[in-house]
Amino acid sequence: MDLTTAFVRATTDGTVEVVVNFGPLSGREATQAEVDRLARRLLAIASDVRVHAVRTHDMGPDHETIVHQVVVEADASPAHADALRDICEAWALDCAEERSLSPLPL
Repeated sequence: MDLTTAFVRATTDGTVEVVVNFGPLSGREATQAEVDRLARRLLAIASDVRVHAVRTHDMGPDHETIVHQVVVEADASPAHADALRDICEAWALDCAEERSLSPLPL
């Protein structure tokens, strides 16, 4: 099974943006301490970073979903995009190994 959770998203302003699908891996939101830890790791490559922990609710008559993502905006060369993605991926795996929640039964 492919456990890739971090993806580079194209930007128009020359920054690097990485989206981490945190929820499927951990079953929960990222904590503030985890987000801070990720930001510090990213500073090894980027001069400035902005990290958003996002919870999105989608609802309709027959469905309800909640998505937990972490979005990174990094002031770094696009040449460093893969390295930033790798840091995000490793961070997400570390967080999931430390603490994960199982899905609720249907």
